[in-house]
Amino acid sequence: MKANKGEWSEFYALLKILEDRRLFVADKDLNIIADKFFVFQKIIRNEINEETKIFDLQESEILILDKENRLLKTIQNDEIKGKTIAIFEQIKNDSTTTFAIPEAQNLMHKLLCKQIKASNSKKSDIDAIIYDRISNKKELLGFSIKSMIGGASTLLNAGKTTNLIYRIDELSEDLIKSINNISDKSKIQNRLKIIVENGGKLKFTKVLNSKFEKNLRKIDTVFPIFLSLMLLDFFMGKANKITDLVNLLVNNEELRNLYRLSRSDYEYKVKNLLVSIALGMIPSKEWDGFTKAHGGYIVVKQNGDVVCYHLYNRDEFVSYLYENTRFESASSARHDYGEIYIEEHKMYINLNVQIRFTK
Repeated sequence: MKANKGEWSEFYALLKILEDRRLFVADKDLNIIADKFFVFQKIIRNEINEETKIFDLQESEILILDKENRLLKTIQNDEIKGKTIAIFEQIKNDSTTTFAIPEAQNLMHKLLCKQIKASNSKKSDIDAIIYDRISNKKELLGFSIKSMIGGASTLLNAGKTTNLIYRIDELSEDLIKSINNISDKSKIQNRLKIIVENGGKLKFTKVLNSKFEKNLRKIDTVFPIFLSLMLLDFFMGKANKITDLVNLLVNNEELRNLYRLSRSDYEYKVKNLLVSIALGMIPSKEWDGFTKAHGGYIVVKQNGDVVCYHLYNRDEFVSYLYENTRFESASSARHDYGEIYIEEHKMYINLNVQIRFTK
């Protein structure tokens, strides 16, 4: 059974919670806040094949239950304790795209897990009943898991659904073939530069996917315009970090005259986009505005620590997203963007949104 680092990291996070029975909260720089943690009492894991396993951590042993709360198996803590570190080292050090970890697979068998990762059918990767010391309540919460092992993970995955359409005015059609034939490493950036150098004007038209556009408008009616400018600045080579792209919005004279927004206004709107993606919004589905991973975010760090963000430290979480994300160019062939095309006698080019963590 093989998986990539991100998929194995999700299983590692499960093992780490089973072993420690709690997760520490992190600040905006992913540092552990020593006096803040959540005690996990049950973990509910929905696998791809729809089988549900409940890991009850309220006794000294781990009780494995089915969805009807019938006892399937009892696991002693010693069967997991100490093995998580060895599994982490294998995840961290393997240099192949997908790989097997026999020791992890043995633990999967003991834990009655048939899949390395949980079902993709919802935003949360792990559901858990935790004891919340702040509210003094037990709550059922969902957590999304991201891994920093082996490189930064994506916050928003590229797809044709994340394409934005720009109309090109005042460019000779005779140049289309030569521009589209530019095929170097920075081909999208160089194509856009040639368009501008030859008098072409790029005008944002719409988001290709109507559901994604509607989701963006839920954040702010004109947010698609803000995103289109950030994306164009990125592909023109001006910046890639979210914070730097927001600075460009702040200094955009046309926006200043139209909307008279402050830096904090733009930061607030962009932070809402990032946290919405992290906790609920999927570009291809109409979003109701509610979070789907109601507990928050679990991050597997490069040193093996597993930390979490929760709604009670939402400000730290939002700051973490804002200060540690960047735009990235995905495969233009796979996601169908970056080439000039003609529709109804007008020229267009699609640009694609993908957002990745910087660390």
